[in-house]
Amino acid sequence: MFKKIFNFGPKKDDKIEWWTVIEGLENIVPVQLSTHHLPDWWTKMPMWQDENVREANKTNNINNKGTVRRCPAIPEFMGMGFVVSLWSDVRVEIFEDGGWRWNSPAKEFNFNSHGASQLSDWLPNHSKPTLVMKPDCPWRVRTPKGISMLQLPMFWHFNPNFTVAPGVIWTDIHHEINQQMMFHKKGVFNLQRGTPLAQYIPIRRETIPHTVTNETPELRNAANTSFYHVRTKFGGGYPKHRKDHIKKGECPYHATNK
Repeated sequence: MFKKIFNFGPKKDDKIEWWTVIEGLENIVPVQLSTHHLPDWWTKMPMWQDENVREANKTNNINNKGTVRRCPAIPEFMGMGFVVSLWSDVRVEIFEDGGWRWNSPAKEFNFNSHGASQLSDWLPNHSKPTLVMKPDCPWRVRTPKGISMLQLPMFWHFNPNFTVAPGVIWTDIHHEINQQMMFHKKGVFNLQRGTPLAQYIPIRRETIPHTVTNETPELRNAANTSFYHVRTKFGGGYPKHRKDHIKKGECPYHATNK
């Protein structure tokens, strides 16, 4: 049995363990960091709408931010956690009467379904999937005590055939991760090995106090400080603010993993 260890978390001795129950699969379609699965459309997108815009932004046009490629929030999200990809080819047929069947190239790979009464019957009509297929995922994961895995669909990949249902799994005590693949239409689907299925982001289970209030002088000062960290630079203000924050030792994650 293969066990792959990744360092991840606020403590140096924390680790996330991924392993497969099918020996050798780790050499073919391993679980990978999400940074290995950036969508093609994103990597091909330029930072700027055109060269003239880029040159203008160097010195005077701070309001024109170019393309969404320059948005720091999206690539950070895309690169968080891990991606589990489809571990084999699979052919799925969904018939007009609601019936379905599947075929995979090896007997070790199995797929089941969520009956309509388990989910689909209860959803709004405009969002009902044609099939909820639940594979027997050959991957297991164990996280440190108190850390769950947030399971998310591959939001920015825009798969036209299916979307994996989001959810949270207490992977410190339960290690199976059988995805719910919600198909969008009927027909024949030849899904390829290596197709990204779901993104898994480790999250710590904790309750954090919150407030809802009017703006105070302290909150206004905090908002202005963060705003002008960005708007006092022609470009790169946000990433520089993050780097400065890390250098000061004010980021708990980075401070404990130096």
